[in-house]
Amino acid sequence: MSPPLEPRGYLTLATGRPAFLEMAVDMALSLRQHTELPIAIACDEALDSPARERYGRVFDAVTRLPERFLGGRTRKYGVAEATPFGETVFLDADCIVLGPLDPLFGSLEQADLAFLGSQLGRDEDHNHHGFSTRWLMERFGLDRYLKTNSGIFAFRKEPALEVMEAFRACHEDELRRRLRWSILLGRWLGDEIAIGVVGGRLGLKPLPFPNTMYWPQEFDAIDLADPAKPLLHFIWPPSEALLEELLDGMRARRAAAGVPGSGEEAWRAEAESLRRMKRRRRLLERVGWW
Repeated sequence: MSPPLEPRGYLTLATGRPAFLEMAVDMALSLRQHTELPIAIACDEALDSPARERYGRVFDAVTRLPERFLGGRTRKYGVAEATPFGETVFLDADCIVLGPLDPLFGSLEQADLAFLGSQLGRDEDHNHHGFSTRWLMERFGLDRYLKTNSGIFAFRKEPALEVMEAFRACHEDELRRRLRWSILLGRWLGDEIAIGVVGGRLGLKPLPFPNTMYWPQEFDAIDLADPAKPLLHFIWPPSEALLEELLDGMRARRAAAGVPGSGEEAWRAEAESLRRMKRRRRLLERVGWW
């Protein structure tokens, strides 16, 4: 028999490279400054033991991500099965929390699953990872498309199980077959495209707090001493000064909590990867592919 679920808490995810676990630790320590709710992490077999043995004081629970979600871009779809909570706010490991996020649980009073983003109609056309949202709607016979950033979302466990299985099936059975050449055009077939397609079909609600996260065009204005938003997700390269300030905060939180290790190398590598992504995107924009 499975243990009873905790009513409410936060969940993050780390699989594959140890760097993801180090970033998850820094994310969780930043989150601890703004919540008293429990924080859990879902891992694969390789990171399960390090998470428990090295970082047991950081996470209230360590769970295992089901095997069928470990391939390709489907990992995040397994968090409903992995969560130990009845109601969960999921956060990507590559986030730093700057303010309270507990109000996001209020979105579950109106919806069982809510993502950061917006429902778009065919009269709107946005770029989503290099895809035209109108083209995706036409391609998959949709009247709506849920354009989202899946770095943060809220869900109730039981209703979300079926929906996330639908995400996985869409990604594996539809998108990989019908959009397999898109990478040649500079597009990115990540987990959010299946969420957009299925979210449009099911009419999933966006989170009612659109200003939760900093977007790329806002990165230059981030002031850590007086943040305007509660979440910094590494979706865009921070300036060198901002990166150093963030790393200083991470070191201080680890020291204060008596947590070993350092995620500095992982965060610096992530920032460099984002700088390369930014350069590629600018090139694609110049040739009209983005």
